[in-house]
Amino acid sequence: MSALKNTIIAVANQKGGVGKTTTTVNLAQALALTGERVLVVDLDPQGNATQGLGVKLDTVTGSVAELIRDRSFPTQSAIYQGQGLDLIPATPLLARVERELVGMTNGEMRLALRLRGLEANYSVILIDTPPTFGPLMNSSLNSARKLIVPVDSSFYAMMGIRELLTEVEEIRSATNPGLEVLGFLLTLVDQTRIADEVCHGLIGSFGKEVFETKIHRNVRLKEAPAFGRTIFHHAPHSQGATDYMTLAQEVVTRLKGLLDAPHDHCCEPRLSLVEGGTHE
Repeated sequence: MSALKNTIIAVANQKGGVGKTTTTVNLAQALALTGERVLVVDLDPQGNATQGLGVKLDTVTGSVAELIRDRSFPTQSAIYQGQGLDLIPATPLLARVERELVGMTNGEMRLALRLRGLEANYSVILIDTPPTFGPLMNSSLNSARKLIVPVDSSFYAMMGIRELLTEVEEIRSATNPGLEVLGFLLTLVDQTRIADEVCHGLIGSFGKEVFETKIHRNVRLKEAPAFGRTIFHHAPHSQGATDYMTLAQEVVTRLKGLLDAPHDHCCEPRLSLVEGGTHE
């Protein structure tokens, strides 16, 4: 039974290489394994989340681009269904649609209207955002109720976070007053001194807004997308799987507003890729 209700979360950071797609895909699968009904919306024209969930870009017939561009396009025609985890894919067509958004009436609100119509069907909707500011990023921020901000454990980690938060404030004051940061997530964590410094710096700046869970650098997490699999398909007993299941539990705890929640780890989950995917 679902513990959550109607939550839209954007996984956002305009800095590339911080683990946005890895977090979106694997957090979504972890939440699905805990009984949540989850929808992933790929809002990056590269379509990495789409491919990471096993859907080949050249097989996509309906995508988020059509949902934004054509108000008459049926929403269900863009949803690829799976076991507890559905997907609205992205293809390179989305890059063209982003350029067209500037001239569209209420262009940056179109995705929000589509997703509001789907909220009743899912306990959690996760949006994988592009690694740059622009109409697509604004569309995701207008659609979301909460933000997860991945921050990699590197020298440049803190650069750009203030810029992102400034953008969030502008969106909040203009079009989406309910937008809030759910948490900052440390990713690519290793045993180096710089990783410790980034962790302490992030906690010093944002305190309890930093997730207790950390995503450790893990070769299995890096391998999984090449096979079109989540970490739970590829290596369910790896450190990466443990990290993302723990994160899912913490996300549920924060969304429910509870101080204490069970942190059971998964073992031998029953899995299926989204329809149309491959699992070779």
